[in-house]
Order: sequence, then C-alpha cells, then structure tokens
Amino acid sequence: MQKGKQTWYNDLTKENPEPITTETMKTANINPRNMILTLAVPVVLILAGLFLLAGCGAGSEGGTQEDISPYAGKTPADLSGYEGINEDDPIHLVETNVAEVTSLMDSKKTFAVMLSYEDCDFCQVIMPYVNEAAGEANQTVGYINTRKDPSWMTNTDIKDFDLFTEYFGEYLEQDKEGGYHLYTPDIYYIRAGKVVAYHDGVVDGYDDPSRPLTDQQQKELKENLAEEFAAMTGN
Repeated sequence: MQKGKQTWYNDLTKENPEPITTETMKTANINPRNMILTLAVPVVLILAGLFLLAGCGAGSEGGTQEDISPYAGKTPADLSGYEGINEDDPIHLVETNVAEVTSLMDSKKTFAVMLSYEDCDFCQVIMPYVNEAAGEANQTVGYINTRKDPSWMTNTDIKDFDLFTEYFGEYLEQDKEGGYHLYTPDIYYIRAGKVVAYHDGVVDGYDDPSRPLTDQQQKELKENLAEEFAAMTGN
C-alpha cells in the first residue's frame, strides 16, 4: 500500500479503516471544506508531475533522442542536385570521406555513412527517404559523394578506395580476378566501430528507377530504414 493512503487511514481509523464520509469527519471534528482544500493541493501537484513525466516519455518515443553521430552540428551537405530534396527541407547528411570514416570506426564511434552521387538514378530515388529517416531518428549521416572529384569516373575511383575495401570489403562484390566493385546507393550503419546494418540499393524488387515506388515499396523502404537506424542506435 502506498504511504499516502496508509497515512490517510491511520489519521482517522487506525485499527479499522472505513470509507470517509461527512459523518465520519464531523465525529473527528474535521471541516469538510478544509478537507477538500487539503486534498486538492497534493492531487494537483501529483497530476502536474504525471503530466510532465508523460510529456518526457512521449518526447523520447517521438524521435527526440540525442544525436550520437560524430557528424552532429557540422555543415549540412549540398543535396540540391537530388530532385526529391526540397529547398526548405532540413538536411541530415554531412560530407565526409573514406579516411574520416575509417578513423571514426577505429575510435569506436557510432554513425551511418552513405555513398551516393547525383547522376545515379537509384540514388535519386532513395535520397529523400534516407534524409527523412535520418531526421526521424535524429541522427546525422555521413555522405560520400562518389563523383565529387571530376576525375572520379567510377565509384571505385574515390580517394582511398583500397582503404575502404579493408573495412567494407565483405559487403562489396568481387569479380573473378578479385577486384572489388562498389554499387550505389550504399549505406552502412556502424555501432561502436562495427557495421551492424547495411542497405544496398533501394528496396527488393525495385529495378527500374524511371518508375515511381509503389505505396507498398515506399512503406517497406521506410520500415527498413527505420529498423536500420534503430539497430545503429540500439533503440
């Protein structure tokens, strides 16, 4: 029994608790109006406390957890070349590079990194969903533009690609000669320096970027991205 309730009964009927009535209060020489006021103050305070707790709980479940990414607070990437990104959309991606990503992994950091470029049709399709999912998870994603340098004609031309294969080679396709191939979009979710989730392409069964995603494919993609961010953050 809660202490407050026990105290209530002990004040009036120590041995044999009974419902409190007007007659009981008269017998105990208690003014009912004073009793109401006495009760009202703690009840209001309790309700106020519960309201505040409920507000905090709702906020935590609503995606307001702390941004644990090492990219948090840095200048957002320029995603204006992606058609699905509107001018006034908050951007949740920050430019990075292979050397920085691998260094963060060595430091046991938790973050996500996406490899993509504007002329990639599949990248055009998925980018708005990734940006939205990152915002809902309140996480900042590292973005490697695999065509940032005009001399990079293929994804494997990016700087430090050999270093990239040392850390992510198991997720890349290899040809008969053992050469690695990197296809975009490619997203890695890293927790304490280890890859815990991986997203390749857009969504299963979607092989024609000239066609819009169906409602079911959009639903599946959003669910996949949410689950991947959850695996990264541990929520």
